[in-house]
Amino acid sequence: MKRFPKVLLCAFACMLMLGACSDRKYFEPKNTHSASFAMQDTGKEAVAIMRDGITFADGSFLSKKGSGGFKLLEGYHYVTQSARYLLAADDKGDIAIYDRKSGKVLQKKSLKMPLVSAGIRGDRIFYIQQDNIFGIYSITAKKSIVEAKVGRAFAIDTRIANPISLGNLVVVPTLDGKLLVINPLRPRGARGLAIGKEYNLNNIIYLSKIGRFIIAATPRKLISVAPGAMRKYSAAIADVAISGNTIYLLSVGGEIVKLSPGLRVLAKRKFQYARFTTIAVLRGKIYALDRSGALVVLDPTLKRSRIYDIGSVENYAFVSGGRLYKDKEVIELSKLSYE
Repeated sequence: MKRFPKVLLCAFACMLMLGACSDRKYFEPKNTHSASFAMQDTGKEAVAIMRDGITFADGSFLSKKGSGGFKLLEGYHYVTQSARYLLAADDKGDIAIYDRKSGKVLQKKSLKMPLVSAGIRGDRIFYIQQDNIFGIYSITAKKSIVEAKVGRAFAIDTRIANPISLGNLVVVPTLDGKLLVINPLRPRGARGLAIGKEYNLNNIIYLSKIGRFIIAATPRKLISVAPGAMRKYSAAIADVAISGNTIYLLSVGGEIVKLSPGLRVLAKRKFQYARFTTIAVLRGKIYALDRSGALVVLDPTLKRSRIYDIGSVENYAFVSGGRLYKDKEVIELSKLSYE
């Protein structure tokens, strides 16, 4: 049996602990619909699960956009990609840089510690390693041009967000609840923005943008940052999704919250005893998955809904290219509706 990289193991422990209490009541909706007409077996075993990708035992992989067109080197898992490059890593500290179109390995590099998140901008890789080590690697120069420990890393929720681009800047999430705002032309002058203070599971599990707003989440709160302002929304967060100018937050306690970029609550819907884990917004529908296998499909107002039974989530759930991949099954989300 293939093993998961050590850096990824605590994700599953963290997710399972959320519903581990013996006296916990479970989400048991009365009216559910079969989703068998939208489901297929993949027969593939996942060996590495990251925020933006899944890698299977045969070396094939999924990104948020869909399946990759080639297989990764044995022992490596998908991390991130740009228009030109794709980055993979193993659990020892080695990385491999591929030509995204041909699948050819262009370079390999050994880092001090295993890689936990990364983003590619131009020919530079902005990355975070275990132990909260930040670095910048130049693909053209074939060397690290910056590498430094940026703070203490405590217990890590391994739904670790990758860096993003924001205009001419790069925003890098660290493992101690900070955002490094970096000008690639002057990388040593990075500014740090603290968004969390707790020592337990404080790293950033979601990072995106809406216009001038940076939207970030730790396991305990959602943050919206704009020039001169920071707003927070406290919740035990299972997942976050953005559609247009709207944020959808999925709470561990069974609540779906619709918010504006400034975190004004626009709508809420509570599902008693639900243990939500994954949310997606596609073509005007919101999909919220409970660990028991209840998949709730809602309209954008959160008022209309229908619940499908797709079977319990034993290992992982990941949305890619309009499909929900769960354990060894895939569900065509477009075939499911709230009506």
